[in-house]
Amino acid sequence: MMDFEQLAFIEKWRQRASRGIVVALDGRHGDILITVRVGELGERLDLRGRDATGAIRKSRLTIGDRVFIAVEYAAKDAVRGSGAGRVSGEVVQPGATVDGTIASVGEISVVQCGADVLVRGDTLPGFAAGDPVRFSVAEEGKAYIIPTR
Repeated sequence: MMDFEQLAFIEKWRQRASRGIVVALDGRHGDILITVRVGELGERLDLRGRDATGAIRKSRLTIGDRVFIAVEYAAKDAVRGSGAGRVSGEVVQPGATVDGTIASVGEISVVQCGADVLVRGDTLPGFAAGDPVRFSVAEEGKAYIIPTR
C-alpha cells in the first residue's frame, strides 16, 4: 500500500524518470530488488533499488520488460569530484562510487553520470547546481515504478 509521500515522489519525478530494461529481480530477502539498465546504445548504467511501493509484484515484471523508474539514493562521504560521469562497476548500488555533475539541488538532487541519479538532498550538503561531485552510495536505493499512460 502506497502512502502519500510515495505518491508525491512518483508524481514529482514522473517527468525525470529513467527508461530502461529490467535485467535482474531478486525477491529472496524481503522487498524485491530490481536492477534496470539505462543508457543509450553503447553506453549503459544499471540502477538498482528496493521496490518501495510493491508495484513490481503487482505489475508482474519480468526480466526484459521495459519500464520507467525513479530510484532515490542516499550519498555518503561526498566531496568535490571531477564531473567525469562515471559509476564504479557501472551499477549504482551500496558502496559504488558515483562521480558526476549536479544538475539540480533541493529535497532531491539530480546527479548526471550517464543517467540522472536521484540523491536525497540532505546527503549532499554544500553543493550547488553545476558542481562536480563524487560520493559513495550509502544504502540500497528506493525504487519507484512510474506508471505510463
